[in-house]
Amino acid sequence: MCGIAGWIGAPEDQGVLKNMTDAIAHRGPDGEGAIVLPLDNENVAALGHRRLSIIDLAGGTQPMESHDGRFTIVYNGEIYNFVELRAELAEKGAQFRTNSDTEVILEAWRLWGADGLARFRGMFAFALYDHADRSVTLARDPYGKKPLYLYRFPTSKGEGLLFASEIASLRRHPQFRTSLDTQSIYEYLCQRYVPSPNTFFQGVQKLRPGSYLRWNAGQIEEKRFWIPPEERGADAFTPPTNPVEEFLDVFDASVRLRMRSDVPVGAFLSSGLDSSAIVATLAHLGVPEIRTFSIGFQGDRKTELTAAEETANLLGAIHTPIELNTDQISEKLPELSRHRGAPMADSADFPLHMMSLEAAKHVKVVLSGEGSDELFGGYPKHLAEGHLGRMMPAGLLPLASRSLLAATSVTPVRARRLRIAANALKEPCFQDRMIRWFGLMSPAERAALWKGGASDRPRDPVPFNAAPGASALRRVLHFDQTSWLPDNLLERMDTMTMAASIEGRAPFMDARLAEFASSLPDHWRIKGRVTKRILRTAMQSRLPEAVLNRPKIGFRMPVAEWFQGPLYDPLCDLMSGSGSVSANYLDAGQILQQAKEHRAGQADHSKTLWAVYALETFLQEFF
Repeated sequence: MCGIAGWIGAPEDQGVLKNMTDAIAHRGPDGEGAIVLPLDNENVAALGHRRLSIIDLAGGTQPMESHDGRFTIVYNGEIYNFVELRAELAEKGAQFRTNSDTEVILEAWRLWGADGLARFRGMFAFALYDHADRSVTLARDPYGKKPLYLYRFPTSKGEGLLFASEIASLRRHPQFRTSLDTQSIYEYLCQRYVPSPNTFFQGVQKLRPGSYLRWNAGQIEEKRFWIPPEERGADAFTPPTNPVEEFLDVFDASVRLRMRSDVPVGAFLSSGLDSSAIVATLAHLGVPEIRTFSIGFQGDRKTELTAAEETANLLGAIHTPIELNTDQISEKLPELSRHRGAPMADSADFPLHMMSLEAAKHVKVVLSGEGSDELFGGYPKHLAEGHLGRMMPAGLLPLASRSLLAATSVTPVRARRLRIAANALKEPCFQDRMIRWFGLMSPAERAALWKGGASDRPRDPVPFNAAPGASALRRVLHFDQTSWLPDNLLERMDTMTMAASIEGRAPFMDARLAEFASSLPDHWRIKGRVTKRILRTAMQSRLPEAVLNRPKIGFRMPVAEWFQGPLYDPLCDLMSGSGSVSANYLDAGQILQQAKEHRAGQADHSKTLWAVYALETFLQEFF
């Protein structure tokens, strides 16, 4: 686990590459390395690396050169099945000088080239230089667990390219000239994040998950090496004959592989099923010492801490509960925005980072439950879309919307979720409906705030090409796996853990497990009102009924209370100050009015207030 940075273009002062890697020193405090290699008479490939030592502590130094000197690589991530790949490659004549997974990538590239990328079970982003033809290849893992940002610029012989694990690193290069992409502000207000490949920075893009990019003689070509399972079609996978047994085989292997480490490993543990399933599987696999970490806020009556501690005690884990207060939010927000290169649209970023800081005192690697909902159908929207998609065509969805809105008046406990569902189901267009389920603001809320400066609609979205004939549930899961996960949840997990110099691993985000999930009939994901049915059924032998059926709580942030107390003045100061950037695009007076109404208890504007507070903090940090 590391950070990488560099460029393809003209030589620069030798301190430039050092400055770029220093900007991501938190991603790799254990070591650093750099090399500059020739491309042609005018251009070089500069490869920089910061290392967080996890595998082969002594031999894994980078940049790393292949045994014959043909390839040089800088790499961020982990290839969990490197032991098996190493044995296979050795049988085919590969030579190894280290015990690192980095060298396995080099030898796999020699034998299979880009065809080898789909063999890696892990998370990765790397830059590989080929001395034979003086080309450079950049690659990113299938689900985008490791970030890789790109910035193209013209050279006398075609295109140059900057690349880095964080946008803050790109800013250290003299060729980096950018401005705010105002269209991204509107997309952020719609979706909470900016969909790939775009970012808040003009000209900065993310390399798409499951893709690689090759620079050769000034020309850049990008290709996909992995097709998401829900895109491959109904005949791509054979349904399992024993779903529970086969799920346990694949899931146990995924967890076991992610325990490979030469440093201590722990796990984040909430009150929910996903993290509990991981910890229960660690116990099932006989891991001798399981360290777990959970987090909550002081005085929060709905905290997960008690339930998480009960689960930890049940499974014999060494548990560390963490209680937070709000004192550090204003102080931490600029720093975390800088690492993420985007606003912290979800206030859960903050506790995830604080939990990572505490975990880093005890372990260097943590397992986390990201991806389970998106593979197996764990959200209310999966229930709604799956059931209604079977019962009625999209044109009749507004009828269901009106019924749900009527139900909110008689079911106050579930009124919020029903209202979200009703508003989402108003949209007959699939793309618009996906935005409404998890989006930040409704069209009316955005219209009330938006002053202009960019088009008042998102860019045309990248089409989500689920396989022809896919069920409604599979279409939603495909959207989640190709947009919501890589551009939001996995990006958050990477930046918030790496900002604490700790590695986060996600056993559910395993390509083989995703393929198994896609092989399941829909009723093994959702049946009736039972979500993630395959996981719940499989865990019956490892977890008690109370854990299996415990309602999803999630990180509950007391955001409403924050804006009635400690964050009210900071928000007002940001928005009313002469340095406010978002005031160029949003109606600051309307925001301040909402803040007053919220503090007085006249309305709950906490979602909008947090979105604007996070946005303005980010904009002032970068622009």
